[in-house]
Amino acid sequence: MRVFRHFVTAIGVTAVVVLAVFSSGCNYISKVVAKDKLNQGAILYNQGRTKEAQQFFRDALSWDEKNPVGNLFLGATLVKDYKAATGPERDKLANEALDTYKKALDLVGNNCKNRDNAISYIASIYQDLEKMNEWRDWILKRAEGDCSTKDVQATTYYTVAVNYWDCSFQQTKRYQDQALLAKDAFHYRNMDYSPEALADKQKAESCAAKGLEYIEKALSIDPEYVDAMFYKSLLIRQQQMLTKDPGKRKELDEKAKKISDEASALQKRKEAEAKQKEEQSKPQG
Repeated sequence: MRVFRHFVTAIGVTAVVVLAVFSSGCNYISKVVAKDKLNQGAILYNQGRTKEAQQFFRDALSWDEKNPVGNLFLGATLVKDYKAATGPERDKLANEALDTYKKALDLVGNNCKNRDNAISYIASIYQDLEKMNEWRDWILKRAEGDCSTKDVQATTYYTVAVNYWDCSFQQTKRYQDQALLAKDAFHYRNMDYSPEALADKQKAESCAAKGLEYIEKALSIDPEYVDAMFYKSLLIRQQQMLTKDPGKRKELDEKAKKISDEASALQKRKEAEAKQKEEQSKPQG
């Protein structure tokens, strides 16, 4: 969290407040007092004194409840609180943090840094609560908002794709045949024998398809995104494991291997270029 300088000293606050009484009125007084409390809270937060800092942030918001930075700071302390808590108390604090960041988001206007901060925390909290649909919605808001950069977009789409891969993988790994696994890591997963298994298969297929959709979005922004290329190969492997037809399985196998080989070659090239650049930057003696 950014540390603000003390706005004024204790004596300075008195002087400013007296002046405000004769100039701008109560609203100005509130904002001055709130800013000073935020300054003090920020310093305490960076000293690791989170509980004391939190009280200063709450006090600041009691003077100026529509201060976006105050809500961002308070949200940061609540995140630390819920991460240290367990059971119902953890969920209660996490939801308070969510409400605080959402309020901050409503107040930050066009400040891209603060908007990104709020949205990132909201997504992270939903992820901690294992509410993955909400996590996905919010992380995509970060990627698709007016403040987003190409790098943020590509990274976000990649992250969503990895999450969908994991969704598919969690299903297919439950249907591994240990005898076949030793010969073929991508063997066909038989998931057609019961309504429950078929539902798992449909979920795995849907997640693999959605993962490929988002990995293609990442690669459309950065065609040399090596990690995205590797996960594209892995997502195709998921489709291979869910496909029974031998001809189609072979086609998917070749496609996945080709993409993986291309990613490996690109990775080696980038590593070589980085090493060469590092060598060139060394002082010549």
